[in-house]
Amino acid sequence: MAEKVFDVVMLSTGAFRADVNEYQASPPPEDDFELAPHLWVGDLPLGISSDLVFDACSPADHNFHPTRQFGCRYAICRSVQPESTNYYKWDADSWMLRALFLSRLIRPTTIGTRLSARLYFRDGELQTIVPGPTQGFGTHAWVIAESNWRDWLSIPEFEQLRDLIPKYLLTPPDRVRQARKHIDHAFHSYYLDQRCASLVTGFESLLKISPYRSTRQFAVRAPELARRVGLELTEAEAIALYDDRSAFVHGTQVSFTDLSSELIVHYNRFEQVLRRSLLLASTDPAFASLFSSDQSVEDAFGK
Repeated sequence: MAEKVFDVVMLSTGAFRADVNEYQASPPPEDDFELAPHLWVGDLPLGISSDLVFDACSPADHNFHPTRQFGCRYAICRSVQPESTNYYKWDADSWMLRALFLSRLIRPTTIGTRLSARLYFRDGELQTIVPGPTQGFGTHAWVIAESNWRDWLSIPEFEQLRDLIPKYLLTPPDRVRQARKHIDHAFHSYYLDQRCASLVTGFESLLKISPYRSTRQFAVRAPELARRVGLELTEAEAIALYDDRSAFVHGTQVSFTDLSSELIVHYNRFEQVLRRSLLLASTDPAFASLFSSDQSVEDAFGK
């Protein structure tokens, strides 16, 4: 009997209200869009209902079946060779996770492995759904934004993702590898103070070369990094963010509870710089080489 196996991860419609005008201006793909061989974004395999995957990824209940108030915006799906699969090894070679990480560098969304599963078909009929890593830290992705954030990638953004997936550097300079780890931690952190700490540490992973004059290194090099990727930060803004981060990690009370529009914009300006820098450093060997040594960092971004 013919068996087919797929790993999938879904983006729900429940996190943000979709603005109709923005949806019309920057829609996600209507049809299945190929990201790589055997990897696509669009509908779930063989036309199955997203409710089946939602149910499989949800905690079990008993005589409790409320009406679901959200649906599936799209799914990222990958065909897996049946003879090499293990029921408990969703995305065993991390292809899906790399695609998700790159997608967040292009544009943050709330897609995460909390809605992931491995699907088993036989002769075109769904046989089994095994949840992926749906619980614990790293399964939810969060976005710091107003309530009408565009929580999906547009067609041009998926085209960019498609073009960058084969360029992803598996062994970049250690500074880039460390910075990717810290921004990934920020993507999965709900609280803004924790995100700020991870964000600044990501910058430091790229730019800090000495334990002395840490604030000055950040204030000089973060704006220069922004300039190199086509964005703008001032030294005063860099110092303010570094001071907030330092107060938090050293145990001083810092209030991030009032998520004003100004605070959201301020945070996202820094996150955009680090996202764009790591997108380039993860796919362009020449740019990645700027972070290959202390000397290269000083030459590229200042003393």
